[in-house]
Amino acid sequence: MKHFILIILSFMIALPSMALATENTQKSTYDRVIASGKIRCGYAMWTPVLYKDLETDTLAGIFYDLMNEVGNRLDLEIVWAEESGWGTLVEGLHTKRYDMVCSGLGHSSARAKFIDFGDAVFYTPMYAVTKIDNTHFDKTLNILNNPNYKIAVQDGELSSVTARQAFPLASIISMPQLNDYSMLLKEVETGKADVTLVEPSVFRIYEKANPGKLKILNHLDPINIFPISVGLPTGDLAFNRMINVTLQELINDKTVERILQKHEEFPEAFLRRSKAYEASK
Repeated sequence: MKHFILIILSFMIALPSMALATENTQKSTYDRVIASGKIRCGYAMWTPVLYKDLETDTLAGIFYDLMNEVGNRLDLEIVWAEESGWGTLVEGLHTKRYDMVCSGLGHSSARAKFIDFGDAVFYTPMYAVTKIDNTHFDKTLNILNNPNYKIAVQDGELSSVTARQAFPLASIISMPQLNDYSMLLKEVETGKADVTLVEPSVFRIYEKANPGKLKILNHLDPINIFPISVGLPTGDLAFNRMINVTLQELINDKTVERILQKHEEFPEAFLRRSKAYEASK
């Protein structure tokens, strides 16, 4: 009997914390953010979109500046809560480990099953890259859709999505999520892969350090073009509306353009959104 009473008492003591946990789970992202005054960010690294400044040991980049502006406009603190790999970013948002993905996320159908996206801040093209003396793919990339050719990709990231959609028959060499993008290009330079798929800034940064090693194929016609923005929770209309209105404001008043010009070392790296209107003359 005494043991039974102890079990009942333990259960009664646990009830308040269980109720609080249930309440927190049921609260919308908007309610949690407004109540706490903080937006908890999940993020992954992508120079110059988001990276760690080695001199100051702090985050920097396009989306670091962008999210600080979002916080200023909304009078909310931006908390960089959790670094993740590209393949696990979506899961972290889906399971509410953070409020949004803040590091610049490419829109894709695979991710759209589980999360929502903010309005596009800019667009990034995806190109195939091969060794500078490799002429196999100069006339057409269609022959790349063959198991005899190897494509280096990063797990869970846009290179992986693009390779499997555009060249489903090619052999895939997958690199771990937290590897630097330069490792994809190194796989091609060393002959372990025939091609990799990257966006222009990744290629140009590598080319600057390793001139005359690699080349972009079919430069005037990218394999795909991805809108880049933040990742948002599904179904949370109030929170998503608040973020999208703020992003649109930052685009319209040219804050986004100033941030891009600050960090964009290579002019073709990020494609701008077309104007939603034409100013009257």
